[in-house]
Amino acid sequence: MRNMLNCRRGSVAFATTIALVPLIGVMALGGEAGTWYVTQQRAQGTADAAAYSGALRLACDASPTAGTSCNNTQAYDYRGKQVAAQNAFCNASGDPTYPGSTCVSRSGITQTVQVASLASWNGTAGTYVQATISQQQPAYLARVLGMTTINVAATAIAQVDTGLAQPPCVLAVTGSVTFQGSATVSSPTCGISSNSNASNAIGFIGNSGISVNAPSYTVGGCSQTGGSQCTGVKTYQQPIPDPLSAVNTAISALKTADFPNKQCKTQPTSYETVKTGSCYNGSVTLSGNVTLSGTYYFNGDVTISGASTTVTGTATLIIFGNGTLTINGGPTIQLTAMAAPSGPSTLSSVLSKMAKLLIYDGENPKNNQDVSIGGSSTSYFNGIVYVPNAKLTYSGNSSSSAPAAGCYEVIAYAVKFQGNTKLDNSQCPNSTTSPGAGAEPNVQTVHLVQ
Repeated sequence: MRNMLNCRRGSVAFATTIALVPLIGVMALGGEAGTWYVTQQRAQGTADAAAYSGALRLACDASPTAGTSCNNTQAYDYRGKQVAAQNAFCNASGDPTYPGSTCVSRSGITQTVQVASLASWNGTAGTYVQATISQQQPAYLARVLGMTTINVAATAIAQVDTGLAQPPCVLAVTGSVTFQGSATVSSPTCGISSNSNASNAIGFIGNSGISVNAPSYTVGGCSQTGGSQCTGVKTYQQPIPDPLSAVNTAISALKTADFPNKQCKTQPTSYETVKTGSCYNGSVTLSGNVTLSGTYYFNGDVTISGASTTVTGTATLIIFGNGTLTINGGPTIQLTAMAAPSGPSTLSSVLSKMAKLLIYDGENPKNNQDVSIGGSSTSYFNGIVYVPNAKLTYSGNSSSSAPAAGCYEVIAYAVKFQGNTKLDNSQCPNSTTSPGAGAEPNVQTVHLVQ
């Protein structure tokens, strides 16, 4: 008996067993706390989705497609609560059964879902939707700490920007807007926008020399190789519809047979006396002192070149088929768009939309060519340069600007500024209208602010 009492065999196992009791308890308590964290993450994700959905519903009211492609049949709070229900968060009582709901009744668990509109947030007036999700559930092991119930809550706020404050003067309808070299763009009262969802939808290549003074928006992201150019770019916005898409569709289908005599002239003899609405086949070079007046259709390449070349007038230039526009050398161009362009009967339905159209180039993207404005050219454009199927590239030492009493707008598949090129749209008023539409782009942007 004395030996048994003095024996220490198994004492470590006994001590370990005693120590494991609180250790296992702490681990179990940690596991329970982990479930609270998972619930909170789910609640936060649901609150984000509910606020965003409610804000989209409010944006729908201001959309030009409200009631058609934009569904506004239910109120904003209904839309927010419906999304919450689809993520298994529902009010304890009083709410209808929402389509797609995954909510189930669980003993001891109560949920609340609140969706409200706000006229201001964080001291800033505007249109906001706030979603608050909460869940009360019983505590189990945490009771040893005096906790009987656990409250998990999450809040999110989404803002609706009803229309761009500064409509874009430069719009890439599909591709990116790229800056490279020592490009300078001044467009302080109307912006730059890209509908590309790529990470470099607006991209800055290089740091030295690039100067951009313009509000910038993009559906995708902004990339930079140095500096802080992306700081002023609003990323992940709503796309801006191409206001001249109907014009592109109509002109893309244009054929020489649509013109009088079912053909186009081979070469103009005098641009000063040409009949408006006339069409020309083959490559055309504008050089010397050229005065344009009317609407010109070119089924072929158009080149404006030469340091001594001056092109002036009020005109609309339509380049269709496989033709492309090239401006190089050192020409000076001063053109204002036709207020009432003319054309064959096949374009009658879109002529009114062409009222501000200065240059259209329907360059076939299969040709893998850019529409180029380069060299040491100086352009004073009052109207829209529309290149919906190809990249519009500004290069060399070219300089383009709007005249004192006008505005120069660019709509292209993609836009690239490189070299020492300059674009100055500082003459454009803040109330710049949407090209060819008669009103600024009606685009609502919805984004989470909390």
